[in-house]
Amino acid sequence: MIVSLKTYLSERLKKELPGKAAHLEAAPYRRIDFDATEIAEARKSGVLILFYIKEDEPHIVLMQRPKYEGTHSGQVSFPGGKQEESDVTIEQTALREANEEVGIIMADVEVIGRLTDVYIPVSKFNVSPVVGVVDYYPHFIIDNHEVEEIIELKLSDLTAVNELEPTKIRLSNNAILKAPSFVFSQKIVWGATALMLNELRHVLHEWKF
Repeated sequence: MIVSLKTYLSERLKKELPGKAAHLEAAPYRRIDFDATEIAEARKSGVLILFYIKEDEPHIVLMQRPKYEGTHSGQVSFPGGKQEESDVTIEQTALREANEEVGIIMADVEVIGRLTDVYIPVSKFNVSPVVGVVDYYPHFIIDNHEVEEIIELKLSDLTAVNELEPTKIRLSNNAILKAPSFVFSQKIVWGATALMLNELRHVLHEWKF
């Protein structure tokens, strides 16, 4: 199954992506269009969308960040982080961060493409979602400073979503925001990660399990 999924994604990611339309569905509460200057001045970041098989079903891995004094406290995200000077490519950034945060072995990941970049205005990061595959079930080792919990999401649960749920989110400044969200086993995914996940949902629309 992982071979057919890899083949499908490899071909689909070469075609026009549904980024803008998918992002709009997940972000009516904020802009998704930014001018070239804002993007050029943004800090670069990479996240890894890693596909693997668990119990005969394709999964991807997400993680919940610990609570801290900061913008993204307690949020669900893909493994990833900011690009360092030592990173030759954004793909290397995503793989390195996934290794540091959840123990993914970089050399074992076959990178097959990328989704549409997502600019996060509150932190001024431009995030590149890197798509990769491993042909075994990963042994996750979490960095307790960066990761509160691993979340393993079945692709069938993602593709079964028909529309995002409007959810009240309490921000770090205690303001309440109503945002379209994914809810999986009481875990709420919103913000930039929801934009990426919604594009992935659209990309997988034509894939047959």
